[in-house]
Amino acid sequence: MQEFGCTANLHRKIFFVVFVTSVSILMISYYDSTKLINTQMFFTTPENESTNNGTKYLVSTSKCKIVDLDPFSKDAKRYFKPLKYKSCSQHRLLTYVTKEDNISTLNVDKDLIPVYTSKDVKCCYSNVTRFVPTNNPDSSIKISDCKTFSSKVQILTDAVLVKCTESRADKKIYENVHTSVRITDEVQKKINNTDNGAKLPSVLFIGIDSISRLNFLRTMPDTYKYVNDHGWLTLDGYNKMDDNTFPNLMAIFTGYNQSRAYEVCNPKVAGMLDECPLLWFTYGKLGYITAYGEDEGAISTFNYNKKGFIKPPADYYYRPYILATEKLPKTGLNGMNYCTGPETAGERILNLIKDFTITLKDYPTFGIFWMNSFSHNEINSPMMLDNKVKLTLEELGNNGIYNNSLVIFLSDHGMRFGDIRLTETGWLEERLPFIYFSFPADFKEKFPTEYNNFLNNRNKLTTPYDLYMTLQNILVLYKMNYTVSGSDACPNCTSLFAEIETERSCEDAAIEQHWCTCAGYTETILDPTVHKSLSTFVEEKLHQITSNTSRGGGDGKCAKYIVVEFISTRLSHKLTYKSSTYILVSFKTEPKAVFEMTIKYDGDIRLGNFTSSDISRLDSYNGHSKCVDDAFLKKYCYCIKSRERIFLYGMLIVFL
Repeated sequence: MQEFGCTANLHRKIFFVVFVTSVSILMISYYDSTKLINTQMFFTTPENESTNNGTKYLVSTSKCKIVDLDPFSKDAKRYFKPLKYKSCSQHRLLTYVTKEDNISTLNVDKDLIPVYTSKDVKCCYSNVTRFVPTNNPDSSIKISDCKTFSSKVQILTDAVLVKCTESRADKKIYENVHTSVRITDEVQKKINNTDNGAKLPSVLFIGIDSISRLNFLRTMPDTYKYVNDHGWLTLDGYNKMDDNTFPNLMAIFTGYNQSRAYEVCNPKVAGMLDECPLLWFTYGKLGYITAYGEDEGAISTFNYNKKGFIKPPADYYYRPYILATEKLPKTGLNGMNYCTGPETAGERILNLIKDFTITLKDYPTFGIFWMNSFSHNEINSPMMLDNKVKLTLEELGNNGIYNNSLVIFLSDHGMRFGDIRLTETGWLEERLPFIYFSFPADFKEKFPTEYNNFLNNRNKLTTPYDLYMTLQNILVLYKMNYTVSGSDACPNCTSLFAEIETERSCEDAAIEQHWCTCAGYTETILDPTVHKSLSTFVEEKLHQITSNTSRGGGDGKCAKYIVVEFISTRLSHKLTYKSSTYILVSFKTEPKAVFEMTIKYDGDIRLGNFTSSDISRLDSYNGHSKCVDDAFLKKYCYCIKSRERIFLYGMLIVFL
């Protein structure tokens, strides 16, 4: 019996060792197989880095040198994959909208019915209206009962949902959502009270998320050729001021940085954005007809982990329309809603741009239209709608929109995550979004000094704060009753129509060092003791963020990170006016994440006197940060429950 007991104990020990080993192997295998970033990729090394001789620069001063990289550099070409447009329907749309004398009519194209079915068809429509519940003021809509119509019906609300079925079988063959710009009574009052003799210029923002200056040249050649051939002007040194869309757009429309924007316009509190001093509100009060439309309702600038607006923030607010389209069958692409029903989400925004600007081209308008669906998650996907964007810009030109409009065609930043972010071009591209301007036809003659100043500013360091000052300057140039306010975040920033200092640093332009492209970096090998002190430093910084109770951290929600590998360590190039040195570190952690941090130090790096600015997240984090609601914290939190699920899944596999 004693011998049997010893044998049993031995068997239990062997089973335990095998079990632990199996689980460990499984966890390591899982960790490696789900890597989103190839950690063998390094930034430029001293051996293959170009010297300053012959290097081209977008901006070149003693305070700022931004390298002019080839859009098809070796780094970029590794990730370049041509993509073609994908239609969301095999057939032309069965329904369409016509407009005459300010009356919008929904029509059924009866000639197309045989393409959809050989049976008789009946169609009905539902009115889509905005619904404002107390708990979710900006993300709810009402859809009325579906009313049958024969071949056409007048549209009386902002949007309609149409469904068509086979008459007898009630088999659905088609559904879509339509909207149309009608001049409402409120807009007509604004038109009546505006002095049309003043010939105020319209302002139109056309934005596409996550496209750098270089990736615009690579992936949207048709659109680039159009703006280049038609004399649109770009800012080569336009540097983002923060990580993602919200702070960069708030800098443009309020002059605030992110912390001040949350203080004054806290988007997490219902009603605060309604009271925010957004510049398009100012334009609206001065008689401009305003519009705001953005695809991808879940991640819209003012709604992603935010409360949005209680009141419609513009005369034409297209969020209810977009929310209704997302109730149609969707086709995803790279985690985004590429198709909403029979149309691409991006083309829906392009159609809104045309409808709004062409319908109201005789009146001063301020429109903001933003697209995420075909650009946000994949660096090559903008290619798919390149020609569609070009055709939209072309149609605006054919309809005379550019004659009296300042059009600002831009992005907020480049691609923020993925393999390319661990390359030299990826680091630079994230921080340098594309931006182009089309000026009213007579602007150069009316304001020659301002126009020449803009030309001279094209190769200087510029920021979203400068654009904020420019939008105010327009009101003054056209003699509106308005007094310019300085940017709260950047008191030294000025209008692009004024002469910007040539010797301008990131500090002068209120750009934190982490986002600054004025000094390049060179890969370096650090002493093991320095690596250890850096590991401790970055772990402590991450823990400070994830345990911040004011942002919803703490309470054991987020795991504590441990640095398991430095992917890259790079030292900043010296600028003559600076004594400090910066080290840019990219590192992998457990739990699985990839980060990038810019760390400042003075003197000997071995002393470990480190201070840091912001921290970038270089891999996707949406799947394991759902235990927190704060948009900032989501980038850093790895929910402990997510880790537990992975571990339990591993044990289940072993037992099975």
